[in-house]
Amino acid sequence: MNTVNRPRIPEIIRRPDLLDTTKKGILAVVATIGWILWIYLLLPLGSVLAWWFGYQRLDLFILIDPARTIQTLQIYAIIIAIGGLLFIFWATYNWLRFRRVDRRGAPPMADATAISKAFHIEPSVVERAQAGKILAFDFDDHGQIIQIEADNAALSHLAKAAVSHQGEG
Repeated sequence: MNTVNRPRIPEIIRRPDLLDTTKKGILAVVATIGWILWIYLLLPLGSVLAWWFGYQRLDLFILIDPARTIQTLQIYAIIIAIGGLLFIFWATYNWLRFRRVDRRGAPPMADATAISKAFHIEPSVVERAQAGKILAFDFDDHGQIIQIEADNAALSHLAKAAVSHQGEG
């Protein structure tokens, strides 16, 4: 159980560290299935392209001397097994070394002064934005915040922006 109090993050911000284990597992399974399908669809295309451009070397390297091919595959398997064992030993070593030490923690919450210094705006503007539920930001040509509108002012600002955007399209 995570005892660190963190603010509620909206769904639009992707923060994998805030996902629970079930969602992470589901995302991993979906990503794996996607990669398998992608490879399944592209491998035949690669074979056709190779054949189209005249790559017919299978008989020279594999079919002429299958014993040598099996020996090469055995060497590859040994190298892969050694690499896997090294990885498992390294992971076990790190687990034994750091299993009771947790140096990670939530960063300290930024106050209005720190935020105002980082974004070059007044602390009162930051406090008003923190109190608001709906915010509209205006930026200059260099990406600096010029104005923050909260709640009703933000809604009217967003409505005006939507109307002007529709006029452009």
